[in-house]
Amino acid sequence: MNSPLVSVVIPCYNVSAHVQKAVGSILTQTYTNLEIWIIDDASTDDTLSKINGFTDNRIRVIHYEENTRKVGAVNDVLKKVNGDFICFQDSDDWSEPERISLQLEQFDNDCRVGICFTNYRYVGMKKRSAGRIALSDQELRKEFIEFGNNRNFSFDPTVCPTMMISRDAVQRTGGYHPYFAGKVAEDIHWVYRILKDFKGITLDHVLYNYNLREGSFTHLQFSGKNAKYAYSWQLLSKIIYKDIYENIDVLSAENLGLLKELELQSCEEALLYNIQILNEIKFVYENSMSFKLGKSLLMPFTYLKKKMNKLFYKQDV
Repeated sequence: MNSPLVSVVIPCYNVSAHVQKAVGSILTQTYTNLEIWIIDDASTDDTLSKINGFTDNRIRVIHYEENTRKVGAVNDVLKKVNGDFICFQDSDDWSEPERISLQLEQFDNDCRVGICFTNYRYVGMKKRSAGRIALSDQELRKEFIEFGNNRNFSFDPTVCPTMMISRDAVQRTGGYHPYFAGKVAEDIHWVYRILKDFKGITLDHVLYNYNLREGSFTHLQFSGKNAKYAYSWQLLSKIIYKDIYENIDVLSAENLGLLKELELQSCEEALLYNIQILNEIKFVYENSMSFKLGKSLLMPFTYLKKKMNKLFYKQDV
């Protein structure tokens, strides 16, 4: 390849404290033939002013007056990009300088590759390197395409913001499905659709810093503050299973009734699963030495309380 243009898409929402580092990590890439699309998805802090402070002529800023919950804004920008390849950068993460250069090589080495990920490290609330991750096309298919059948993998999850995608793969799939706006699993569903038609690969180099921070979208998924997040994985599993094994597009307009039915099933499954987990935690705790010791120490007070209650009861009578 001669120097193909790479479009970098950076969606932003209320990331004033982090966006400069995220964008800066793209501006300092060793590969320089870039166009950088920074999306301000109706931020309510000073994210937009931070974005507008960049002067690099490769940057294009898109501002939305109303929040599109990421999916709408990114899909809109994907129709405007000019790159032969498109990669992503979360606005609170940052990339290592050789990320884009090394990813491009994978497409040059194999024309069947439609998507390329990289290894990563956790930063922020969970500082550590990722463990074993899916590297080959076969392992990525196990992770994403078999998502609807088996989620028991022996490796850490692929971080989707590390992906670089060929223009052909973007045009074939059209970007995120609108159903996933404001929901978790939008990335997984899109990657699943790409891998149905294209080969995938992961570079086993730590080229991305994945910032797990309080208040981030990833953190909110597990905070219990949004009921839909609780059953998203069960629902996505059913959507993919129906597509692969029954050739049913659950997200098509004619299958709205089926989608509602699967949403309810997924909600019930998530509820039962969480009740089971709570009961297991309760069982372990009540059978622990600390609980038994505490209970034995409280026995004299419990006995005294019962005696006092009986005494007061007799006096009232």
